[in-house]
Amino acid sequence: MTLATVVFNGQSLQMFVEDERKYESPTYVHISEVGLISGEEARRLTWLEPQNSYTRHWDQLDEKTFDEPRRYARHHADLSFFQLAELLSNIDSPELLVAIPGSFNNDRLKLLLGLIEAVPAKICGVIENALLYAEDYHRAVIQLHGHQTVISHLKRTGQYLQILKSEVVSDIGALQLLKNCARYISERSVLATRYDPMHSAITQQNLFNELPSTLEKFKTSSEAMIDIKSPDSNFSLHLNLKHIQQMLDLKFEALKVVLKDYETEELCLTPQSGLLKLLCPALREVKVLEDSLIERKCMRLAIQAQREEKPLKRLNQVLLSQIIDQSKHVGSIQKNKSRGRIATHLLYDKCAWPLSCALGFTISRDQLLIAKNQVTNADLVLSLEDGNLLITHKKEGLYALLPNRALPGESLHIDKHQLILIEVVDA
Repeated sequence: MTLATVVFNGQSLQMFVEDERKYESPTYVHISEVGLISGEEARRLTWLEPQNSYTRHWDQLDEKTFDEPRRYARHHADLSFFQLAELLSNIDSPELLVAIPGSFNNDRLKLLLGLIEAVPAKICGVIENALLYAEDYHRAVIQLHGHQTVISHLKRTGQYLQILKSEVVSDIGALQLLKNCARYISERSVLATRYDPMHSAITQQNLFNELPSTLEKFKTSSEAMIDIKSPDSNFSLHLNLKHIQQMLDLKFEALKVVLKDYETEELCLTPQSGLLKLLCPALREVKVLEDSLIERKCMRLAIQAQREEKPLKRLNQVLLSQIIDQSKHVGSIQKNKSRGRIATHLLYDKCAWPLSCALGFTISRDQLLIAKNQVTNADLVLSLEDGNLLITHKKEGLYALLPNRALPGESLHIDKHQLILIEVVDA
């Protein structure tokens, strides 16, 4: 048997295997003329043929027959079985710890376990996946799904971390947020060029293919450019993060109400929920976990479930000793080393400014003035966190372009000024 954990995180199926292999399949299924297609390949057909594309088959897992008969699937369960079987085909004789979101009711779970056994695969345990993401100090885990957000409320009781309940916030899903961003881009494009990139299926698909990498740029800058392809020509469109956040502000009200009683450090965003952190200012200080931490917890809990051989039961609590990750700090250091050395200073006008503290930048008469720690009245404030340069404050209208990683030799631009990242050793 091959021991693995399958995590249903709302946007994809992840599988972490005992030999450190890992697989992921985005939760898209497409019905073509010759059969079913799942994962990334299906995602790239979703806006080309929306009538043949499905994205709700996990959130709405059931055996209710489709209104219109389809050749290769009768209901959502058929679509889910195909995607699950395709994922599990990567390993021999699977023995699984199954991690499900809190939004799965018992009927849906029962159907899921039946699908897994039909693959066939053996099940050694079932756990609510919020327990894979939480540390002992977390009180709520936020999971962004395709069409909703699931919030699991936690409580520490003695030696255990327990899930009290899970809430679903409808209409705040990754696909809804991407569609809102696409509409914003469409409106900007029409105003600037009279061209609407949403006017045809092909151009819509192109736009949604570009969106994830474009939004990724907002992690290091409040402004980004997206390339729009039109039949006549290609052009670039300037996007502003603050404008997008203002457009979405009302959409996040229900989410903020659910989380209003928690301190920032008590909240946890899953690795697939980075879009929430980016677009909802109320969550900008909440940490997003890394998949590498989840992987270690998965295997630890899977090995225990395999050894105990207990009757299947939906676990909604774990011992604190099972989830505390002692290797977290060491793992972070190793990851930074594997990516290359991290810059220590910022070079400008023959002066090296240390990145060990916040730096404030002010534009005065076209000159760039830099100050350490004195950032109260600065036009721009930068800080270094986990190998990334972050903008903690920026005056509206100021142009700032940062590199993806703070590596020696990279440059950044502030207004008309270029600065270079360097590493100073034994200075």
